[in-house]
Amino acid sequence: MAQPPYMNSRSPPPLQHPKPTHPAYPPPEPPQTPSGSTHSSPYSQAQRISSDGEYVRYSSPPVAEPAAPISGNSNSASVHGYTAPNTRNAFVASPNPPMGYSSMGSMGGPGPAHGAAPGYAGWGSMNDATAQMGVQFGKSAVAAGQEYVEKNFTRYLPTTLIKTSFSVTNFYVLNKLRLILFPWRHKPWSRQVRRSGEGGVEGWQAPRDDINAPDLYIPTMALVTYTLLSALASGLQSRFHPEVLGLSLSKALVVVIIEFCGIKLGCYLLDVRGGGASGVELIGYGGYKFVGIIVTILASLLNFGRLATLAVFAYTFCANAFFLLRSLKYVLLPDPSNMTAVTSGTLSHAQRSRRIQFLFVMAVSQVLWMGWLSRV
Repeated sequence: MAQPPYMNSRSPPPLQHPKPTHPAYPPPEPPQTPSGSTHSSPYSQAQRISSDGEYVRYSSPPVAEPAAPISGNSNSASVHGYTAPNTRNAFVASPNPPMGYSSMGSMGGPGPAHGAAPGYAGWGSMNDATAQMGVQFGKSAVAAGQEYVEKNFTRYLPTTLIKTSFSVTNFYVLNKLRLILFPWRHKPWSRQVRRSGEGGVEGWQAPRDDINAPDLYIPTMALVTYTLLSALASGLQSRFHPEVLGLSLSKALVVVIIEFCGIKLGCYLLDVRGGGASGVELIGYGGYKFVGIIVTILASLLNFGRLATLAVFAYTFCANAFFLLRSLKYVLLPDPSNMTAVTSGTLSHAQRSRRIQFLFVMAVSQVLWMGWLSRV
């Protein structure tokens, strides 16, 4: 008896797992795209640009086009059979290249992109007119600031005279210290004038050229040295504290300011108009006393004895008083023959006597200031 077809005794073949296969390498070329196709991919090679009314449409070139050889002037390259698109001349015919492309036809080139966003088109360059305007504005601002400083700041602080007061040399400093400590046989005491090329008088000589000219270098260094010596003396006596430095400096500055105000007040009351020294020079004269104070403090630190210290103090006081008396003479008693002195006329005997007395008072007052500052 024949069995029906569905009753076949043979079993179906066993299932087998598929064997993996790798695609052929290199991959096959994609199918050729017609030149007139409107569905060109933006990632395919660009061949031509066709104008269609109001907009520009980009089409894909046929892939069968032979690849350009690799050279120094070519933008295409072939790696394992794959030809990179040549975009050097892809958009030459377009007046508006696509976004991101520069005017040279390559992305990331040196020129700015014509089709890029307006905010990023000027990153590679700056507007020359704007830059020049900024430079001119900066120059005018600096000039206005300098003019303001010259009119308001230098009116009360003569920077030019201060710079001249610090114009010293080593030879001047050594000779000036010797003059302060041993002024007895020094001649002459008159200051030297600076003349122009036409023979006119311009002012006083700088300290480096005139030993009799006051300076600010020695007073400043002496003030700093005095402050440090005061702190050292307090430390040797086991009573040092950080406030000693501030107290010593404050006392010294107070003495200099009081003496400066006293001299200016005396010149005002005595009607001293011609040949007077400036405020910077008067401060310099008042700062020379610290040289004698430093010598006195050193004598006390070396334990020469109380009598020896008093003798040193007496000598330095007399030397400083004599130096100040002879130096300030041209301020209160100007020489009429000096062309830099603008006198108001011949001094009477009473006026001359009052000015001489004021000079002696200023010289004798040094004993008070030096004695107070020497006690450390």
